Amino acid sequence: MAMENGCWKLDEDMKALYVDLEEDTEDEKKDKDYSHWDQLPDILLEEVFTYLNMRERYYASLVCRNWYRAFKLPYVWSTFTLEDTTLTRGKYNYYSGWQYVLDHMRTSNCLNKVGKNFKCLVFEPMMNFYNLYEFMNMISWYSERHALMEDTSEIGVGTNIRRLKFTFPCNMANRDNPETMRLFGTGGKLLEALKRLMKNLENIKSLELIDLMLDSKEAIHLMDDLCSSCTQTLSKLVLINTTRFHCPLLHVGVFLNLETLVISPQNLHEDVVELLGYTQLRHLHILQNRYSPRELVGNLPKNASWKKMKMNNPKLKVHFEIESKKSSDIVLAFDAHMHSQIPVHSIVLDNPNTQIPTSIILSHAMYFGSTMRIYALKGLTRYYLPKKFSKRIDETLVKFCKLCPNLHTLMIRDKISTATLLEIVSSAKSLRRLYVRRNVVIKKCDADWLICGGWSVEHHKWIKDNCHSYEKTENEVSRILGYRWYMLSEKEFADQSITLHL
Repeated sequence: MAMENGCWKLDEDMKALYVDLEEDTEDEKKDKDYSHWDQLPDILLEEVFTYLNMRERYYASLVCRNWYRAFKLPYVWSTFTLEDTTLTRGKYNYYSGWQYVLDHMRTSNCLNKVGKNFKCLVFEPMMNFYNLYEFMNMISWYSERHALMEDTSEIGVGTNIRRLKFTFPCNMANRDNPETMRLFGTGGKLLEALKRLMKNLENIKSLELIDLMLDSKEAIHLMDDLCSSCTQTLSKLVLINTTRFHCPLLHVGVFLNLETLVISPQNLHEDVVELLGYTQLRHLHILQNRYSPRELVGNLPKNASWKKMKMNNPKLKVHFEIESKKSSDIVLAFDAHMHSQIPVHSIVLDNPNTQIPTSIILSHAMYFGSTMRIYALKGLTRYYLPKKFSKRIDETLVKFCKLCPNLHTLMIRDKISTATLLEIVSSAKSLRRLYVRRNVVIKKCDADWLICGGWSVEHHKWIKDNCHSYEKTENEVSRILGYRWYMLSEKEFADQSITLHL
């Protein structure tokens, strides 16, 4: 049967089906108005294809010749993400049933045709360790074979890779339930394959190793291997939960061109901080996610080491990022005698189940007000938001802004009033980015502000005239900030990203 007149489409199960089409007559062809999607320029096609996964790219390439040609354009394959079902085939196991196993033939064809275009290699958390192990070894084999060639001027697989992100699925229980965690670390053959891959990526500039949860000896050996191959090339290094327990990683102080370091608190030490003072590091991110030990502040180096670091590297900025899902967690309760010398540039708290006490918010401003540029309370709250002024954080936020003269970005997830918004933008002279949730903003001017605000008659009249309407409030905030400002919807607030490197 001839299949010349037809097309491909996706059915309800997202499977490709070939559909026969009836041939149009000559008159019908003349009267038809065809689209010009096939004539999109390459620069737009490349951008569109980068948003598609591998299966979707394949289906898009079947639309027309131009899209088939765009399928192989270099920029389309600049980022390659490996997931459980990427480049796999179904295989029946007598004990486990049908499973997705890596198709070596398909993987080899993919690497031969587009592997040289990879610039960013991302390994998402995968439960099929065999597929992960085999793919890393195949990339390494292609890189090693290219290194043995007499003519190495030709670009090979792995030659262009500048960024590697590896995330290990350390939680073998339900990943979305913070109360049920079973944490395991990587190691053995999988760790050997990762080391081999990193050794063969000679031009890598950004390396992200997340949730490896190694023991101390394995972590030290991993960093030894990393130092032997990437000391001069790395400009960004991410080491989140490299170990599960306290283990200082002094190796981070020997990377000559490192500009950004993201590290968990259990891998910091006074000696590590002092070493960073002798590097070119500009941004130190101290990050605690849901799998990190809870005692963050207890693991932080003391004031003496931070003083030495600032003397040798005064341009270094420290960023605290906290991700927590438990309502019982205590977040960033600093001690003035031990941590007030930290050059904190930003604090981002993504803990929607925990209400931050006003005393902790004010302590952040008192200890780090002179250097604080960004303060963000992220996430959609999962706790009760009171309406009474004395139980809200309005007054605390205004005091915070007055104590931080250089504050540039402020994100608020709690319930506040429109009058508080106007008071914040009029008090924070350096504020340029303000993010609030429209659904929790109250249209009112609380009488308590007349007692604690110390407003003049003109200031009170200005707030009173503009606080009873969302539109008027947004217009006044826009006028002060210098651009069109508006309150965010729940989805916009949840998806909002914060720029930390100002």
